Amino acid sequence: MDAHQRPDFQSLPLDNSHPPFSAWGLYGPDDELGTLNLLTKETLLAAKSEIITGKTFSLNHSINFPLLPMNPDRKPCEHRINSKLLSNDDELDINTQSSSHWDGLRHVGYREGRLFYNGSIQEDITGPNANQRNGVQNLSRKTIAGRGVLLDYRSWASKQGIHYDAFDTHRITPNELLRCAESQQVEFHCGDILLIRSGWTEDYSKRSGDEKRALAARTSRTFVGVENSVEMAEWHWKMGFAAVAGDTNAYEAWPPGQSAGNELILPYSLHEVFLAGWGMPIGEVWNLEDLASECKRLQKWTFFLVSQPLDIPGGVASPSNAVAIL
Repeated sequence: MDAHQRPDFQSLPLDNSHPPFSAWGLYGPDDELGTLNLLTKETLLAAKSEIITGKTFSLNHSINFPLLPMNPDRKPCEHRINSKLLSNDDELDINTQSSSHWDGLRHVGYREGRLFYNGSIQEDITGPNANQRNGVQNLSRKTIAGRGVLLDYRSWASKQGIHYDAFDTHRITPNELLRCAESQQVEFHCGDILLIRSGWTEDYSKRSGDEKRALAARTSRTFVGVENSVEMAEWHWKMGFAAVAGDTNAYEAWPPGQSAGNELILPYSLHEVFLAGWGMPIGEVWNLEDLASECKRLQKWTFFLVSQPLDIPGGVASPSNAVAIL
């Protein structure tokens, strides 16, 4: 199914009894892959033509990054080495959403009714009747592989005289993404995996240890990201992305809000629409710095991307384990 075969955005939801902007049933009532269905043998074979230098770029921070999780309710990574008679073992205690990761389809549901992708409910996730429906194991067993596209919004914005701190609420508009893409001479294909560099990693790395601890302790969290508007949701749907990811903490600006002239999607966050409505994974806290530098040097912003999430039956999220090959 390509972008022309999918229903247009104005047709959502596909059933009036379903939540706003949802596409439940598009790939069948029992589907658990959502937009990853757009990653086909054809898109995979086409994506291999993006490899021209053979250089590889890890898109992952270390497992214990950042210094402390930006959400104070999440535990920092604990790494233990157990020394035995003739060998050593590792033990890791992590929150799967603390470093570079994918939000899976169990992470956020529509607040009204607490409904997840394709009508899954909270009782599918926790409680005596819990099962593995929509678990992150589906991302792992599919393997996320295809054509990646990087929009270096931070560099583009700087050239436009747009300056901001990535730890303040700065909302990236659809028009800005389009202008950024045009400046990079990027054309999108259905099934692309979109990456947005907002400068989050750059701004975090400039801070001292005490400043990083203070960021983690904030009671009101603010971050750069795409704006939470109907127009932004429509643009993502029209482009036919299989998945999206960014270097920032939530992909969408936090807290969600309105930019001038664009209709607010609230009370539905983009997390609700992307994850619960479309089944589209969201990558967060990705390390895009080295990739962005090489893309800029080559003036080539597309590449082969492969990500192998962990096979966690019934899991909510997973480290991204993502690599770009140029």
